[in-house]
Amino acid sequence: MGRHFFVEPPNCYVTFTYGGREYNTETHENATSPQWPDSKHELAYDGQPISIDFAIMQRSAKENVKIASVTVKWDRFLPGLRKVADYLVTPLVPGVKNTAAIRVAATLQPQSMPKRPAGPRRKALFVGICYEGTDWYLPKCHEDAEKMKNLFCGHWGFIDSPENTKCLIDWRDAPDSTRPTLANIKAGMRWLVEGAMPGDSLLFFYCGHGSQQRNVDRREKDGFDEVLVPVDGKTEGMLVDDEINEMLVQPLPAGVRLTCFLDSCHSGGGLDLPYQWNPYMEEGASWHLDEGGVYADADVICVSAAAEDQTAKGIPRLGNRENFPSGAFSASWCVACEVHETQCKMNWKEMLGIVKEVCDDFNWSQNVQLSSSQKFDLTREFNFHDCIPNSNDKKGPVVNDGMPGFPRRNRLMDPTFSGFKVP
Repeated sequence: MGRHFFVEPPNCYVTFTYGGREYNTETHENATSPQWPDSKHELAYDGQPISIDFAIMQRSAKENVKIASVTVKWDRFLPGLRKVADYLVTPLVPGVKNTAAIRVAATLQPQSMPKRPAGPRRKALFVGICYEGTDWYLPKCHEDAEKMKNLFCGHWGFIDSPENTKCLIDWRDAPDSTRPTLANIKAGMRWLVEGAMPGDSLLFFYCGHGSQQRNVDRREKDGFDEVLVPVDGKTEGMLVDDEINEMLVQPLPAGVRLTCFLDSCHSGGGLDLPYQWNPYMEEGASWHLDEGGVYADADVICVSAAAEDQTAKGIPRLGNRENFPSGAFSASWCVACEVHETQCKMNWKEMLGIVKEVCDDFNWSQNVQLSSSQKFDLTREFNFHDCIPNSNDKKGPVVNDGMPGFPRRNRLMDPTFSGFKVP
C-alpha cells in the first residue's frame, strides 16, 4: 500500500493503525505538496471490507501535531489490480485547505504467481526510421528514438546496456545488423520476448511510418490491417499487426509485463489487443472489446499515437525543449511523464488525459489510443513494472462476449503516405 499527499504545510507525514500495528510514512524535510518520496507497506488482507483512519501529522522540533484526518473505505479487491483513489481530508488546524487530499493506492498480490529466483529482467527495443534518401523521408525519428531511450532508461527503470537494450535506427553509417529492416525488426522482437518469465518487464518503442493494407482473412471489421513500415518495406514488405501480435504478445506467459509505444500513423489497434479505450470517449466510459483483437496471457499495454484512420504529426521543438522528441505524441508523452515525476503520481487515465490536453492545446488532430490484453481499472497507477494476472478465459481471436464493440468505420480507403501506396 502506498500513498501520495496533497497538503500544503511542510514536514508532514501520515500515520495509521491496522491489525494492531502502527504504520508511518517518511518525513520529507521541508517538503510541501505534491512531491513526496515513495512509501509502501505490506498489510495482511482477509478478503473483508477495509476501513482505515489516516492521520496527517506535521512534525516539528517540539511536538507532532495532527493537522488533518481522513477515513478510507474499500469494499473489495481483485487480485493483482491496483486500486487508486483520492480522498479529501478533514482540516483540523488553520492553514490546511479544505481541498487538501490524500491519494491511497493498494494492490492485492496473488500468492501463487511464480517468479524467477534470479530476479526480474528489464529489456527494451527501440526502433527509429527516417527513410533517408527515399520519397518516404520522415525527419527526426533517429533523434526521437534516442530521446525516448534516454527517458525510459534514465527515469523509468530500464537499463541502457547491450544485454538489456537494443536500438534499430537507420543512421547513415549504421551497420547492417542495426538497420531497422523487416528481418532485423522481427529478430529484435524475438530477442525482446525470448526467455521471458513472470516478473519481467519489457518495452517496445517504434517511431516511423505506419499505414494500412487490405485485410485478407476478414477478421478486421474495418477491412484493413495496421502495419509498421520497415526501412526496406518497398522490397521486403510491411510488418502486419497480426504478425506483431504473434511475435510480441502471444509467446509471453502470464506474469510478464510488456509496454508498447507506437508513434506512427494509423497505429490504433496496431498490436491487435482485445481491449480498447481512449480519453475522447464519453466520461465514465470503460473498455470496449475489439472484435478483431486476440486474447493473450501476459499483461500487455499499448499506447498509440493516433486512431486507425488518423495520421500522426511531427512538430517543431515543443517549448524549445531540446530533450523532447519532435513527434507530437512522443513529446506529449514526455510532458505527461514530467508531470508524473515532478508534480503528482498519476494513473493511466490521467496520463492519457495529459497527452490529450497537450495535443488539443496545439490543435494536433490525432487521438491517442490505449489498448490492453487485460481489462484493468483505468485508475491503475502508471508505471512500467507492475503486472496484473491473466483474467482472460482463453487465448486466440475474440468472440464478442457481450461487451460493447469498439466502433470502427468500414472505410475502404486508399491509404497513402508520402506518395507511397500500400498494396
